[in-house]
Amino acid sequence: MRVGAQHAGERQDASIVASSLVAVIGPPGAGKTTVVTALAQLRGLPVFRLRQALITYSDMLADLAPSTDPLGWVGIHAVHRILRAAFIDDRIGAGVGPVLLDNFPGTAQQLHQLAEVAAVIGRSMALLELRANGSTVAGRVATRRICTSCSSDRHAPASVSVTDPVRCARCGAQLVRRDSDTPTRHALRLARYRVNVDEIIEQAGCLQIPHLAVVANHPPDVVYRLAQEAFIKLTTQPGSVLRMTRGASYDYCLTHAYPSP
Repeated sequence: MRVGAQHAGERQDASIVASSLVAVIGPPGAGKTTVVTALAQLRGLPVFRLRQALITYSDMLADLAPSTDPLGWVGIHAVHRILRAAFIDDRIGAGVGPVLLDNFPGTAQQLHQLAEVAAVIGRSMALLELRANGSTVAGRVATRRICTSCSSDRHAPASVSVTDPVRCARCGAQLVRRDSDTPTRHALRLARYRVNVDEIIEQAGCLQIPHLAVVANHPPDVVYRLAQEAFIKLTTQPGSVLRMTRGASYDYCLTHAYPSP
């Protein structure tokens, strides 16, 4: 099944009007971009990606020292400017519906920065976490590829041709590995995520931000279905999520249908 394909009888839920900034986090290889892209396409939602915003608003960072971080992460001042430019000045997602944030925040400090911006623009927040074990993310990272010919996003996984697994299904060009998916770089990214994730979740609880976690060790179509269920609950019943989790994470896995691997 194509991830994000609309099932027979499935309709967009008109009740999803909560003004949430829904942050989607997870280890590299958990499927964040795939899930975010599918949700955005199905529901017509805007998406914030820091990596793209850094390019869009690069002129606003000209007076800041270049990043010396081994993974290219920028400092708090750069993040502050980007968030204000995207959400306050340009008013990304200025309508009533949710906005998806792909792989952001990456630290508890960035979570607080986002919360400050959300307060300014009158938005609530929610945290959707994808949880995957080491073997799952390693397997996905080893096989995923991107297309540099027909996609402007050098991060989004490409659609693979069914007749030639090294070719793009859309344009036929040869697929390549992401720069960030080399074994050394992926190990650095995974280690950094593991260092930061517990504090992000802890601070989300302190800030009363609804948080659900999806088991992402399943096949992509199952992960997407679970993520959609979690997304709907976060954007329509945030109060019940807070009461249910009591500030802790909740593994939103439909165990009766998809037992946790």
